[in-house]
Amino acid sequence: MAEPGSIRFVLDALTRFTEQHVKVITLDAVANLVEDTPRRTGWARSNWVPSIGTSADLDGTPPADDQSSAAVGQRSAEREAGIAAIVTGYRLSLGRIYITNNVPYIQRLNDGHSKQAPAGFVQAAILRAVRGAFVAGDQTL
Repeated sequence: MAEPGSIRFVLDALTRFTEQHVKVITLDAVANLVEDTPRRTGWARSNWVPSIGTSADLDGTPPADDQSSAAVGQRSAEREAGIAAIVTGYRLSLGRIYITNNVPYIQRLNDGHSKQAPAGFVQAAILRAVRGAFVAGDQTL
């Protein structure tokens, strides 16, 4: 343990503070993205998967209609596993956090091709998460 007032102590505290804020922003961003993504089958919504160090390499090809429900449930479970990994194990030293959606039509949805969400909903969801972390201050920690 670093001595209070030492540079190492300050750096350790800053690292913990930053890691906690990254976790909060990630959780809020994922929740916002899931909520804001237009829904027809639920496939695009279920494909927001966070990961540490590299983007999630998941097949975003929509499943056949008769397999849709099971596939959505499986992908949602993968998202929850990614969230758990971030909450329990994220450290700055592990690298960036990615929130990936490999659905081939996600860009079209973000461009406004659905009446359910405005163009730029992805950027808006992330911005709300960032603003929320800093407006709420220590209450989010």
